[in-house]
Amino acid sequence: MGLVDRRTLATFGTSWTFRTVWTFWPPCHLPEADRYVRLSPIQATERIQIAVDGPGPRFLGLTTTERNRRAARRAEERNPLLSGMLRIPDDVALTVSMFAYLPREGTWHIDWHPRRQPLAWQAEGTIGLPRPIKVPEGSVLDVSTAAARRASARTLLRESGKSTDGWLSRHVHRRMSRVVSYVLLWFRLSAKHAMLLTAVVGLLSAWMMAQTTQQTLIVGVLLLWLASITGGIDGEMARLSLSESSHGQQLDTLLNHAVHGLCYAGLMVGWWRQGIGPRGAVLAFGVALALPATLLLSMHMVRKASGVPHFFVETRPIEFAVLDAARATGSRILRLAAVVFVMFRREALPPLFLLVSIVTGWRGVFAMIVAGGLSFVLLTFLFYVKPIEAMMRDRFATPAAS
Repeated sequence: MGLVDRRTLATFGTSWTFRTVWTFWPPCHLPEADRYVRLSPIQATERIQIAVDGPGPRFLGLTTTERNRRAARRAEERNPLLSGMLRIPDDVALTVSMFAYLPREGTWHIDWHPRRQPLAWQAEGTIGLPRPIKVPEGSVLDVSTAAARRASARTLLRESGKSTDGWLSRHVHRRMSRVVSYVLLWFRLSAKHAMLLTAVVGLLSAWMMAQTTQQTLIVGVLLLWLASITGGIDGEMARLSLSESSHGQQLDTLLNHAVHGLCYAGLMVGWWRQGIGPRGAVLAFGVALALPATLLLSMHMVRKASGVPHFFVETRPIEFAVLDAARATGSRILRLAAVVFVMFRREALPPLFLLVSIVTGWRGVFAMIVAGGLSFVLLTFLFYVKPIEAMMRDRFATPAAS
């Protein structure tokens, strides 16, 4: 590492075709002691290089250096034509969206904060006097103090949801899960720990449902609701730490389906212990077969419409496609089907079960509810599969909707 005069051009040893980059501190109004900075080695990605003063403070489980490196990697994936060097202090956190505002040519001062010095961006192969450019508020975050880190964390937490979240997820579940995500990241835990938490809560829920009393049923349904809330924590943590992946999304989907399958098995064990009878056994076994079959069919429809190669995919696009098809065709049956699909959402099912459990402790009623919902879903697929698939293809073909 060496000392670089902030009033001059800084020379970095890189593999680029050019060697110089303008520093972003204005030469005037700086005390003599502040005109020099000890630089750490440049943190290189594939095409975007980031020069920093040091590792920086920890923010949402990562040092700012590591977080900014991950953000640059994501930016490279989104914009293959962007390359250059970004000179930043170690107490700022970059977002992936910030890189979308970086020009592919020229040397620039990036104004991001009214009281902080601008960042310096030099596109590859260009040399010249820097020009100012302003980026939107929130695309670069101040993490210089504890108060600033808390404020920046709140900003990212508010944006950690998914575009497919329903009303209950946006206004209830996310308000609770984001607090837990923040705490787990503060303790330097990862999304895998959050998935383990969801699995434990799901097992406890299934065990309580396998009992015979109404009180244990209510507790089991409440735990299922809690598992639905914690099921969003791993995704939030992955997005906040810029570590989300296709493999992680598939594991998350598999875990969510496994929790619901275990809870149904627990309900049927509880029904058996209450006295299921021959007809009840046939119903329970039939639902046990129809439930995974319907899920496999739904995932096949999503994979066919989207073209993704993954086996485990979210089935939420079918719900939107049913609603789109109802609007396009004016079918009342499809409008009713859209309501049924909403009722059987992952986050909406526990409140429905809770209302039922308050009325009765008989486990057999849940097999009847699930059987009725599955029958309606399968009939909808049978008679309206073509308009549903067409609407899904349209949604996946539209970037704004995907």
